Amino acid sequence: MFSRFLKYILPPFTFRVFFRRIFYSNLKKVPLEKPLLFVGNHQNSFMDGILVGSYLPQPIHFTMRADMFRKPFARFCLRELNVSPVYRIEEGFENVHKNLESFRGIYDVLKNNGNFIMFSEGICVQEKRLQKLRKGTARLAFGAEEQFGLDVSIVPVGINYTYPAQFRKEIMINFHDPFSIRELKDIYKENPAKGLLAFNEKCDAGLRREVIIIEDPANDWLAEQLLKMERHNMVLPFFRWRFDTDDKRQKEKIVADRINYLAKNSPDKIQHLKEKVKEYSGLLDSLKLKDENIARRLDFGWLRYLAVIAGFPLFLAGFISNFIPFLVPRPVCDRLIRDKRFYSSVYISSGTVLYLIWFPLIMILAIIFFGWAGILAGLLVPLLGYFVLFYQEIFRERLRTLRFTLKSITNEHAIEDLASRRREIQNLIENIQI
Repeated sequence: MFSRFLKYILPPFTFRVFFRRIFYSNLKKVPLEKPLLFVGNHQNSFMDGILVGSYLPQPIHFTMRADMFRKPFARFCLRELNVSPVYRIEEGFENVHKNLESFRGIYDVLKNNGNFIMFSEGICVQEKRLQKLRKGTARLAFGAEEQFGLDVSIVPVGINYTYPAQFRKEIMINFHDPFSIRELKDIYKENPAKGLLAFNEKCDAGLRREVIIIEDPANDWLAEQLLKMERHNMVLPFFRWRFDTDDKRQKEKIVADRINYLAKNSPDKIQHLKEKVKEYSGLLDSLKLKDENIARRLDFGWLRYLAVIAGFPLFLAGFISNFIPFLVPRPVCDRLIRDKRFYSSVYISSGTVLYLIWFPLIMILAIIFFGWAGILAGLLVPLLGYFVLFYQEIFRERLRTLRFTLKSITNEHAIEDLASRRREIQNLIENIQI
């Protein structure tokens, strides 16, 4: 039951509200007719697996560390969500043998050409880095081939969030070229340790092609500024929500790779770049402007101002009719969630459950007050709520643009200086030859 909930409620409704855009690309590479092990990086607790698997045509299955199964209610829910426990050394060496039972259940799924989403890092870290891969996935894949002759396909998948713990941000999921476990069969038979190592090296190489990585934490601030600038270079369809292209991730990946290259090979140059970016961002802050206005000027600006004025009554109606679902999840999460790895999972689950209660209540009240005509009014409530999200974005964007326009009139020299500084930074990045 719960797994169907994931497939039919979260992707078309909840994800559409929580994420501003989803980029889900290269699924065509995946041999969906075969048993599959998806190997992904792990940044965002429960959300990673759900996001990878929600748009697959077949049922999705996950693995999760065994300590999450300790409480009976959690164990029931996780089993209903097709989650299997995996015992790590951290759960006690005496429990590792229990993986044999878990693996049997996983093999039963794979024998029916099912799939499992694995996070071989074994730990969830909200950083733009890749942790060392553990050997459990490799043992599982080789065991499936060795015991049952299964031609398991392994698919590295990159999961990249702009901001994993924030509302209305973006997620980029890209599937790498799959490989068959049989490609490594001979190495494993000759030397199992070498086979496990070769498996992890192949997965690691695939993930490093798909994941936006900043190798040195000392460069995180610089990367954040430059990645924001790269995002502002792109103008995407305003109302479009899901994309099947990988262009955005590739552009951000190039920026990250150039930062890493510069950090390794030219410490003086990366320090120079940091100083330029710091001066530019400091000047933006002092003028209370945003990089997006320096980067581009959106078309049909006057229509956007008109939309803000004309859409206000709809915004008001949508906000009032949805005020509890709008206002409750964020303060609840801010108050209760200390570990940001679980923030978006709790936000999404609490918001979804709340709306599944709120919407029938609204429908009942609409019918009581307006008769059967109230059904139409009730159905408009979620649509108006969705409109509110876009209205808020247009409103904030118009405020920033208005501030920029006024500043362009009163301090044209400062705007020209900012534009010049931005071009210089962009040229520095583009001229890095890897």
